[in-house]
Amino acid sequence: MRDTTDGARRSPGGRAMWLAYNLLLVLLLPLVALVLLYRLIARNRTLTGFGERMGGIGGVVAGLEGDDPVVWVHAVSAGEAAAVAPVVRAVRVAEPLTRIAMSTVTSTGREMVGKRGVDPDALFFFPFDLPLIVARVLDQVRPDVLVLVETEIWPNLLYAAMRRGVRVIVVNGRISDRSYARARLLRPLFAWMLSNVDVICAQSQEDADRFVALGADPATVTVTGNSKFDEEFPVTSEADASKFRQDFGFRRDQPVLLAASTHEGEEEIVLRAFTRLRVTHADLQLVIAPRHPERGGRVEAIVHDHGYAAYRRSRALAAGGHDPLAPEGGPQVCVVVLDTMGELARVFAIATVAFVGKSLVVGGGHNILQPIALGKPAIFGPHMENFRDIAAICLREQVGFEVQDLEGLVAEVDRLLSSEGDLALVAARGPAVIDKYSGASARNAARVIELLRTALNPPDLEG
Repeated sequence: MRDTTDGARRSPGGRAMWLAYNLLLVLLLPLVALVLLYRLIARNRTLTGFGERMGGIGGVVAGLEGDDPVVWVHAVSAGEAAAVAPVVRAVRVAEPLTRIAMSTVTSTGREMVGKRGVDPDALFFFPFDLPLIVARVLDQVRPDVLVLVETEIWPNLLYAAMRRGVRVIVVNGRISDRSYARARLLRPLFAWMLSNVDVICAQSQEDADRFVALGADPATVTVTGNSKFDEEFPVTSEADASKFRQDFGFRRDQPVLLAASTHEGEEEIVLRAFTRLRVTHADLQLVIAPRHPERGGRVEAIVHDHGYAAYRRSRALAAGGHDPLAPEGGPQVCVVVLDTMGELARVFAIATVAFVGKSLVVGGGHNILQPIALGKPAIFGPHMENFRDIAAICLREQVGFEVQDLEGLVAEVDRLLSSEGDLALVAARGPAVIDKYSGASARNAARVIELLRTALNPPDLEG
C-alpha cells in the first residue's frame, strides 16, 4: 500500500472539509430517514441487504483472506455492473492472484454480476456512506485499489480510503448535464472528493473537462472511452426467436415494435402511437417491456384502457407458457407485456424497430446499444442525459433516431417500417458501430492494473 502521508498532501484542508460534510450529514439524517421510510412503505421497497449496508459483511469476505492483493469494484446498478464486467475479467487475466471484491447498490446490479460471469471473491451491498460504517467495511475488505464506476464518488469512502493508502480509480467516468449543474454549486465539496482520486478514466473529452472544472487535477484525468461498447450482447438463436414469436402469437412476417425499459407515462404514448401506426401497418405487433417488472399489472391495465387484450409474460410462464387470460385468437389485437427479468435482451431479436424508454419522460434515458448490436434501429426521446455520448454516436452513425414526442415517434416508426433499405442499412451498420467504438474496457483495465502494481510496489521517492 502507498504511504498515507502522500494522500494527506493531496487533500489540503481535508480534515476540515470532512468535519463540515459530516456535520451537515448529521443535520440531514432525520430527512434521510423519512425518505428511506417513504421508499420502504409508499414505493414498496424492502430492507434487502440492510445488514451489509450497515457494514456487516463478515460472512461474505472470507474469500479475501490471505496476503493476496485485493481490488474492490463498486458499480451502482445493472448497467454499471455490465459495463465493468470486461474490465474485471481483464484484470483477472493480467493479475490472476488478485482477489476481486464487488459491491452494488441495487439488487438488479447484484444479479447482473452473476449474469456476466464475473464470479468475484466477495459480493455485497454497498455500505451507507457514514464514517464508522465505511471504516468497518474497509477494515474487512482491505483493498489495495478501489475502482468506482461512472459517477459513484462518495465523500466518506474516498476520504477513508485515502487515509488508509488505498489507490482510487474512476472508470467509465461521466458527469451528466443535470449532475454537472448541481455539482458546480458544490464545487469545493467535489474538489475535495476528487483530490482523493488517483486516476479518472472519462468516457469522453466533455466528461474529462467537467471533472477538471469541478476540481480534479488535470494530470489524473484521461479519456479512455465507454466500456459499454465492450459488453457481451446476448445472441438469440433462430429457434429461440421462433419460440418467442409462437408464445406471443406473432407470425414470422409480422413487423414488431418493441418498447423497452418504459417508465410511467411512456406506455400511454407508445400505445397511442401503435393505434395510429396500425392504420398504415395493419400487421404491426407491439411488445411493451416495463423497466420495473413489478409494474406489469399497471401496464396491463393501461393496455386494456386502450382497447387491446394483453398477453402478460409473467402469468404465461407461471402457467407453463400460455397466458390463460389472453385471447386464443379472433379480431382483438393482443399486446405483449414483457414483465419478466432476463428476457428482454433476447426478445430484441424479434423486433423490427425498438423504442428505448426513460427518454420521452424526464429521466436520463437507458442504454440503447443492445438493439443496435443486433442491427435493430433504436428510437429514443430527448431525455438521454445519462447516455449523452452513446446517443450522439448512434445519431452520427445513423443507427439511432431521436424523437421529441408522440408525433415524432409515429413518424419515425412509420418511416422505418416503410423502408426495407433503411432497415437493411441499420442491420449491417449496427454491429459495425459496436466494433468501431469498442476497446475502452482494455484501456480502463490497463490503468487499473498499472495502479495496482504501483500500490504493491510504490516508487522510491527518495531516489
